[in-house]
Amino acid sequence: RLATSHGVLVDTMPPRQYGDYSGPAPRIALVLTPLNEENLMLAAQVGATDIVYYNMNSMPDDPAQLKEVRAQVEAHGLRLSCVEGGPPMDKIILGVDGRDLQIENFKACLRAMGEAGIPILCYNFMSKGFVVGRNTYEAPARGGSLTSEWRASEFDMTTLTTDGRTTPEQLWASLKYFLDAVIPTAEECGVFLAMHPDDPPMAEVRGAARIMTSPEAFEKLIALNPSPHNGITFCQGCFSEMGVDVPDAISRLGHRAHFVHFRDVKGNAEDFIETWQDEGQTDMHKALCAWKAVEFNGIIRPDHVCLLPQHEEGHATEEKAVGYFSGRASGYTMIGRIWAVGYMRGLFDAVFGRATSSVAATALDPAKLTTTLRPQ
Repeated sequence: RLATSHGVLVDTMPPRQYGDYSGPAPRIALVLTPLNEENLMLAAQVGATDIVYYNMNSMPDDPAQLKEVRAQVEAHGLRLSCVEGGPPMDKIILGVDGRDLQIENFKACLRAMGEAGIPILCYNFMSKGFVVGRNTYEAPARGGSLTSEWRASEFDMTTLTTDGRTTPEQLWASLKYFLDAVIPTAEECGVFLAMHPDDPPMAEVRGAARIMTSPEAFEKLIALNPSPHNGITFCQGCFSEMGVDVPDAISRLGHRAHFVHFRDVKGNAEDFIETWQDEGQTDMHKALCAWKAVEFNGIIRPDHVCLLPQHEEGHATEEKAVGYFSGRASGYTMIGRIWAVGYMRGLFDAVFGRATSSVAATALDPAKLTTTLRPQ
């Protein structure tokens, strides 16, 4: 079931999601900053059903720790569905000494997730010398809100990152080595790997190559290891930055998506501003219709929300998700998320129907909280 497209072998399976959440529609998930009782109660109140454990530095490799977090989440009628960030990968990405030790730690984390019953691990393959690129986290947005902005033309590209120069060939070789080593463990543990795009999706920044920058790159990712446990975090904002039609890209890649970030921008990979989810360059209704067409029923979370400065200070001063410090309008403040969930719920009802949307009474039925492989 592989064919040639754009010079690489790609998966030609029918457009169906591999991870099956035993429901007819996607589910709304949230990152909580911080993940505490107050915010868990808030998530349940506004209609989210799933929680994402977020840490961009590391994650527990002890299943007991993850089970403790899961119990805390489930006490509020929510499900812990995903770990975002994952274990350290800097040596894995560069393909240098120490990567095998990091791979063994990665496998230990997968085993811990499997034992704790957490089905999705979202990770990225960006050089740690330069990860997410922004010029400012205080750009003006609608009504006096604040957001982040990227302008490559105003960014100093002359200084190399701490990783020095890297090449696409180096990163692709490292990625294949990594996937071949960890996918068998992911299969054994029932955990689905979900690769996040590079942000911004530029081919190089400060001498550091970036490879997850286009739909073709994600087709190549799938071809490197055809296991359904090798999948995608489909960040709609990053695909919007790539300059592609997001609903078309969903139709093309959605059958290998295990996790979705509901986010948008205005601009392109070299010059963009983050927007409220209802005013970017993507038709979000059409995007959800595309997810319905590929039968996606996994988790979708709002990402990179705007800051309401009259109501919250932002993450230049307050606690943020562990391991990712940026600036005031970090995208990870709570009030913008409340608005985003309401916007998403309205679209979900319009696209999937009230009876089957993620806020239906059956959404939290414990009997439906399973993740399996769909027969193909």
